[in-house]
Amino acid sequence: MIDVTQLEIKFKLLTSFIVKEVIALDPLARRQWLYTYKGIIEYADSNGSVLTKEQIIGADIYKDLIKQIEDLIKEEDYEGQNYNVYKSRDPNYETIFKKRVKQIQEDFPIPDHFKERIS
Repeated sequence: MIDVTQLEIKFKLLTSFIVKEVIALDPLARRQWLYTYKGIIEYADSNGSVLTKEQIIGADIYKDLIKQIEDLIKEEDYEGQNYNVYKSRDPNYETIFKKRVKQIQEDFPIPDHFKERIS
């Protein structure tokens, strides 16, 4: 028999992990992720009659994920603030990270009034 409580806990943890991963993407990748999955939801909403129950449930899960992600984005002071907030501990990663942060700040500059807080 399936333990529903355990499944609920696993699902909540999985959802939380996905939201954290997406919110920490660079802004361009995050936008692409949202665009892609919003498209899937639009497709599901307009073609629900030909989809399986599992596909409809999947679209509902993405709706919930997108809402959580967009709510967190609204809380950001500036776009890209949460980029890589859960930084890797890989020592080889630091050089790549610094280079990528520089690229992101060129494309998504930190507003002047927030630079003082970061320094």
